Amino acid sequence: MKNTREKALQIINDVLYKGTFLEESLEILKVSNIDERDFAFIKEITTGVVRNKTYLDYVIRQNSRVRFNRIHKIILIILEMAIYQMYFLDKVPDYSIVDESVNLAKIYGNKGSISFTNGILRSIAKKKPAQVTLKNSIDNLSTYYSHPRFYTEYFYENYGEEFTKKLLKANNEKAPFTIRVNSFKTNRDDLIKNLSQIGFEIEETSYDKALNVLNPNGIIDTEYFEKGHFYVQDLGSILVSSFLNPRKDSKVLDLCAAPGGKTTHLSELMDNTGEIVACDKSKGKINLIKENAQRLGCKNISPMINDARVLNEDFINKFDYVLVDAPCSGTGLYRKKPDIKWNKGIDDLKELGKIQLEIINNAKEYVKDQGLLLYSTCSLSKIENEDVIENFLSENKDFKIKKLRDKEVLKLFPSVDGSDGFSICLLEKN
Repeated sequence: MKNTREKALQIINDVLYKGTFLEESLEILKVSNIDERDFAFIKEITTGVVRNKTYLDYVIRQNSRVRFNRIHKIILIILEMAIYQMYFLDKVPDYSIVDESVNLAKIYGNKGSISFTNGILRSIAKKKPAQVTLKNSIDNLSTYYSHPRFYTEYFYENYGEEFTKKLLKANNEKAPFTIRVNSFKTNRDDLIKNLSQIGFEIEETSYDKALNVLNPNGIIDTEYFEKGHFYVQDLGSILVSSFLNPRKDSKVLDLCAAPGGKTTHLSELMDNTGEIVACDKSKGKINLIKENAQRLGCKNISPMINDARVLNEDFINKFDYVLVDAPCSGTGLYRKKPDIKWNKGIDDLKELGKIQLEIINNAKEYVKDQGLLLYSTCSLSKIENEDVIENFLSENKDFKIKKLRDKEVLKLFPSVDGSDGFSICLLEKN
């Protein structure tokens, strides 16, 4: 296998410049019989560089005699990798990081880029850590915490500097590994005991059925996973279903259901009574729902291929509860998927907002009188949430908001709730 740094460089290049997804790239690498320590190193470097790209580039700009836009992208990645190791990790001495980076430059660059790499990294190593000293507070935060400026600006102007700083910091931290206890197969106390006995460290959360696993490696290979005692699911995702909280023997539609986390939680909340029609638009996604439902012992789920953007006449006025967990930008998932920061801009959010409005306008037709429609996204963007709801309500006077925690659109923040970022709105049909 190629040098681990070369592999990390390739993945970063593919993610930043070729549109591949970091999570998928790492999954492919993980199943390629790579040494466990090599994989851990590559994951740390690739995730760290993508997560902190703006800050790393700021450091390069501050120390480079070459104009930034004239630095070849491969040399730029080599520098980003080196600076990330120098500033954020402490396992490898700086001189060794410089030497390894120069060796990479010899492979991918020329005599000039080799000399440039050596000189700038030796200079940077003497000055760490670098402070960001831009005149504008929004630019300062956006650069230091490596977030899109539009994202930083929105929270700065609407929530204030201190809140924004905490949110950006939390977005750059590693997300907890959360599991949902499946009451069809076990209970919270027994699951904690069983997992603890085989070496897993368990931490309780604010929600009774959600547990954080502090050392999750290998947990999905255990008999407790195979037997359906738990489902890997973020706390925010778990809370979405709990806010809908359908009564027993009701009829529920989960319109964008794959892979089935919220669907199977709804099944649990309904104690396997009534019916949940779980839809998504491809056979592969429907198969995922079926597999998870079977493993977890959910017997009231009816998976069905259905495109949420197309009105289904058979669904009209048939459901007591409708869940629309709409496709979105994922701006609430920066902790887990830092590449989203750089591949979703304002224009993407606006296009998604149009699709989301289209979906919720179809979903409204499926709700019975006095029924509930819950709209959620794993995005914190106003464009995809408050604006969508506002547009929807302006055209649909027969729906009204039922507040959640005294909020019309409830926001879950990594910095406040410890979950992924979510926006949730519960609507009632009059």
